[in-house]
Amino acid sequence: MLHYAETHFRFPVSRLYRKEATILIDAPFQICPGLPCPVWLIVRKAHRFPVYIEEVYGEWKNAEGQNIPFKLPIQKKFEKPFHFEELNFENPSLSGLWMLKIFVKYKKNKIIERWNYPFLPPKPLMINFLKEEPPKPDGWLAGETHCHSSFTMDSMEFGAAPAVLQKAAKSIGLDFVCITDHSYDLRNETKFQTMKNEIAELNSAGMPLLIPGEEISCGNADEHNVHLLTFRNENYVEGHGDGGRRWWNTDPDLPIQKAIEKSGTFCFAAHPKLQMLLAEKILLKRGHWSYKDLTKNKISGIEFWNGFRGRDFYEGRKLWIKCLLSGHKLLPLGGNDAHGDLNSYTAVKKPFWSLKHNHEHVFGVVRTVLPNTGKIPFSELPENLYITDGPALWFNNFTLHAKSTEDFGIFLSITIFRGKNGFEEAEEMQINNSLSFDFEISLNNSLYVRAECETTMGKFAMTSAIFSPPAV
Repeated sequence: MLHYAETHFRFPVSRLYRKEATILIDAPFQICPGLPCPVWLIVRKAHRFPVYIEEVYGEWKNAEGQNIPFKLPIQKKFEKPFHFEELNFENPSLSGLWMLKIFVKYKKNKIIERWNYPFLPPKPLMINFLKEEPPKPDGWLAGETHCHSSFTMDSMEFGAAPAVLQKAAKSIGLDFVCITDHSYDLRNETKFQTMKNEIAELNSAGMPLLIPGEEISCGNADEHNVHLLTFRNENYVEGHGDGGRRWWNTDPDLPIQKAIEKSGTFCFAAHPKLQMLLAEKILLKRGHWSYKDLTKNKISGIEFWNGFRGRDFYEGRKLWIKCLLSGHKLLPLGGNDAHGDLNSYTAVKKPFWSLKHNHEHVFGVVRTVLPNTGKIPFSELPENLYITDGPALWFNNFTLHAKSTEDFGIFLSITIFRGKNGFEEAEEMQINNSLSFDFEISLNNSLYVRAECETTMGKFAMTSAIFSPPAV
């Protein structure tokens, strides 16, 4: 209701309400070399508003003026709550950035382009067919650490089916996906175990690896609802405070530390400085993570890069650095909080009135990359990792490596940060027009060292902090 593109909610009144199933087309934002581009027809709320779809048609186009038309007969009635129908058409062999203009014909020759969201002009799918695999060091794994599946499904929000997330992850070059559905959407132990069983079945049949987890609503020091990411928890952890289902009671079910203890595994602060509507603060009692919350509880890391680098990112990174400077070895995480959203993000702009479309929370854009120990990611806490939306930037002991590709651009800057005496000192590294660099780094009596980089394509990466070994 407050964020998600919902057209079936009409209390007290909504300009967006429609007596029609939601129909949209989605596909991954990028495709690795040699892989097909899966495209899905998504139909939601068809159990209330059944719809007969006749055909899907359109064309591929690029900046050079090439275009490839297609037409697919569907001829199928949709009448279930949620459908992810993969479109079976022959993928052309493409390279570079292509636009997919796509139309759906249904309901007595009614035609829509891309979606049937009201008052939101259609946008074509933009898909980058990569020339090279996304860069990463040998023996490391890249993953999505915050996304929602179809086990998040209610009157206001939804995610993609786990099988869809797995297939999309393969197309974009991910090795693992942490599925972190809301505790208030999972609701109980039975539904949580059903999710885990479905994921286990998919993992037995193929890769990338799906890791079941949870986004737990819990209480911060001010007893406001904040979110906690946990991966591979054995049992469901309750957290219904800001779920909007019990308006008479928005108090957190568990404080942060109790939620961590009940999860029985490593936990990470989700979007600590998320920008939210005043209505969320008042009606759902939502709050932010504080320095006290991060340092007085057994937190393993902080996911301040949540899909895009806006105010959330910069305020969250500042909070992370404050923790580092006081000696708290928190890992940074990069995730996207994607609810499906394989190509772009559609959400409410003004509640009950208008929608917006952007690229802020797209599945797999921001990824967390960590060494492969031969174990399931996050079954143990990694000593070293980096987060990125393109280039690779990693430490091997005290050697810093940077690598990009033509797809993501040459390096514009590489910066070393040293934590010392309560502040960070920045050192710009000398670079030229190259896609690969190696630097020997010294601590110079600093508490820790970390690094960031940016490319000419606006792509960014940053490492975790490497702390000085304790004196013997």
